[in-house]
Order: sequence, then C-alpha cells, then structure tokens
Amino acid sequence: MSEIVDEWDDAAPEPAAGQGPQSDGGSPPANGKKKGKGRRKGTKEEPPKLVYQTVQEFMGDFLAPTIRRRFNGVTLTWCPRWWAHPEVLIRVTALWRSWEHLRLDPATGMSTWFLHHCDPHLRAIMDASDGPLSHCDVTDGHHGKKRPLPPLPLELADPALWLDPAFSADGANH
Repeated sequence: MSEIVDEWDDAAPEPAAGQGPQSDGGSPPANGKKKGKGRRKGTKEEPPKLVYQTVQEFMGDFLAPTIRRRFNGVTLTWCPRWWAHPEVLIRVTALWRSWEHLRLDPATGMSTWFLHHCDPHLRAIMDASDGPLSHCDVTDGHHGKKRPLPPLPLELADPALWLDPAFSADGANH
C-alpha cells in the first residue's frame, strides 16, 4: 500500500513556489482539514497495542465473563476444553483478532463485532446438535460419554487442479 501524504499535513513536503494551496493566513483550508501532525513519507505508524496478548487471555478476561448462556445440551452446549477443538480455537482466535481491530471504532465497532463476528461464531460453536462441541458436555467436557466428532471426509483432487491461479497462492498475486 502506498503512503498518502495530506497536502494540509505539516509533515507533507512544501510545494514549490507558486504551487499548492494558498492560505490567507487565518482561514481554514477549503477541505475543512486542519494542519496537524501526520506520518512522514516512508515511516510506519505503530500498530495499536493489543488489550489481550493471547487468545486465552481474551477468552478468560473478556469473552467467557461477558457471554452468558443457559446450556441445556439440546440447543446450546459448551466444552470447558474449548481450546482442544481446532474449529473452536480458530473461531475464538478470529473473534479475538476482530475484537482487537473493531474496538478502535468508537462509533459502531462493538455493534459490528457482535452482529457480524461474535453472534455468528457463537451460534456455530455452541450449536448442540451440529456444532463442533456437540459431542461434549458443558460440565464434563471430554469426560462425558459422548465421543468426539470425526473430521470432514476428504477425497484428494487431481494435483493439476491446484496449478490453476484461481486455486493457488500464485493466483492471489495477480
């Protein structure tokens, strides 16, 4: 991604004589932006510091205390060893990363996170009949009488299929 330098930014290079916007000394720029500090071309802005350093910290300090559900094993279920289920671990990691990003939007970030990230992932995770935890028990976890679900059955495709740019990393670079 190329750096964009705002022409009203103090860090922007000064225009050559006779070029660029003219200021009357006291009126704001025509675009309504105030002069201010910005990034210099070639410098990288530090990413915001994470609130939670690990997915486990996010789960223990935020998600688990925040999300309250009545688990009945019929419509909703949970497993205390959520991290031992690859799909759940990946989904909760996605929730953590999306939360860290969207928390920075003070207007609609949390609404977006709940509606488009948290709610759909939790519906999939906690679905007692078809979800990845459907063979677990909210109290006994893996120690219940239910057995874990098998992985998706796979049949390998012809390797030539993956040479097509649409299905390979090479296609992503074009």
